[in-house]
Amino acid sequence: MDLTDIFNRLSLPYFGGLSVLLVLLAMALGDFFGLRSSRKGKMSDASIGSAVAAILGLLAFLLAFTFNSTAERFLQRKALLLNEVNAISTTYLRADLLPLEQRRKVRALLAEYAAVRDFDPKQVEDFEQRVLRSKQIHEELWQVVAQLSDGDYDGVRLGKFVDSLNEVIDFNTLRIHVGARYRIPSPIWAALALVTSLAMFGIGFQLGSGRRGSPQISLALALSFSIVILLIADLDRSYQGLLIVDHAPMSELNQELHEAERAAESGSEI
Repeated sequence: MDLTDIFNRLSLPYFGGLSVLLVLLAMALGDFFGLRSSRKGKMSDASIGSAVAAILGLLAFLLAFTFNSTAERFLQRKALLLNEVNAISTTYLRADLLPLEQRRKVRALLAEYAAVRDFDPKQVEDFEQRVLRSKQIHEELWQVVAQLSDGDYDGVRLGKFVDSLNEVIDFNTLRIHVGARYRIPSPIWAALALVTSLAMFGIGFQLGSGRRGSPQISLALALSFSIVILLIADLDRSYQGLLIVDHAPMSELNQELHEAERAAESGSEI
């Protein structure tokens, strides 16, 4: 298990608690050495302030970079969900271009596919089974296309259906990787933890050397930086936390397709 797995296996409350603890420990350690240094009188307050400002600037840059990357991926997950919903809906409509027998089979498979893709992101126990069934449905749909192609079916009509089907397959792949597998790399997490520790150590050292340390200030700084780091971790995860993409569009499509299938079955029985 690499470091990225360790970060992702931690629940967000534990992640936030560790962030607060890291900041408080770094500040306490800096305050301790700052007090010792002030007794010896070896460093000027100006030199300490310059070093702390430089480290804080580096930390601000790293936080901004990490936050922007996770926020962009969060927005991408939302866009991919809507794109997949549109692709499934379009493919279902374009099934009208197929012969009756294949049309019914394709629409039944797409209705099942929408149900497979409609899940609660926080319930990930059956995620791999859903991914496997999605691929199986892709193969079954493609077999229908291959049979029609071998049977010299109208190329124009079949081509329009294939274009939509290709989009369904492409968006499935994108959603799996962008939503479930792409994470902040472990070197960035390690660098963020290290730079945060150094910055908090520098602040604690400055406060200690000037004998201006305060538990309230330390706690406020710890909470401020920890909230930002926790927000980044929340954005990075598609299955946990408060910032989760709303799957209502897929749920609505799932309901619409199943109602359409029930209506089609009732009509065929009549």
